[in-house]
Amino acid sequence: MAAKDRYVILLVSQWCATCPDAEALWKRLQAEYGFKYEVLDVAQPEGRMWAKKLMIRAVPSTIIDGKLAFVGVPDEAEARRYVES
Repeated sequence: MAAKDRYVILLVSQWCATCPDAEALWKRLQAEYGFKYEVLDVAQPEGRMWAKKLMIRAVPSTIIDGKLAFVGVPDEAEARRYVES
């Protein structure tokens, strides 16, 4: 799958201290690779739906193509490898 065809969802919360770092990383990678990218707050219905569906209990959490890929702020090199694979 080409990187531009990926769909990345970042689950965040207003009280999360590391979520802005994860948002900055994924926004930068999205600008470079052109994949679809959304930030969803777990306090909102769509964010809660993803958290429940994948049994996610921590933020930030990154979902790529419907699967939990990262919990916490990923290492940039690892995130790139995942997007490119």
